[in-house]
Amino acid sequence: MKFASSYILLLVHQTEDLHGLESLLGRLRCPVEIVSSPDQAGDRIRQNPPCLVIVQGNHSNWSQSFVRQLRTIADANNITLVALSDSHAPSWLHQEENPGFDGFLVKPLSFDVLFSLIQSASARQLCRSIV
Repeated sequence: MKFASSYILLLVHQTEDLHGLESLLGRLRCPVEIVSSPDQAGDRIRQNPPCLVIVQGNHSNWSQSFVRQLRTIADANNITLVALSDSHAPSWLHQEENPGFDGFLVKPLSFDVLFSLIQSASARQLCRSIV
């Protein structure tokens, strides 16, 4: 499948947790960039907006002000913003305390869920850029 944007950005705290996700993205033949700091993420998004940003790691690793800033950038560029969490140990706030994510992914991820998310994010960015 050809996606509207050139890549997906992963903002990770620990890269060793990404093997399953990278494998799924590889099966989708979807270009991925991995960054480990808020500054790197902000710079990369401003240079070339992805269709999807996946933020991995405990919510205490990323400040709420950073997530709000990321939300502002995402809104301006039609980017879908999601957080990734473990099913056995949810690491993000309850939805009603959501600092600005479009949604939450729970590991382990399935191919179908990730494929659907990427299709949706790509379509969202493409449709908003046409309007």
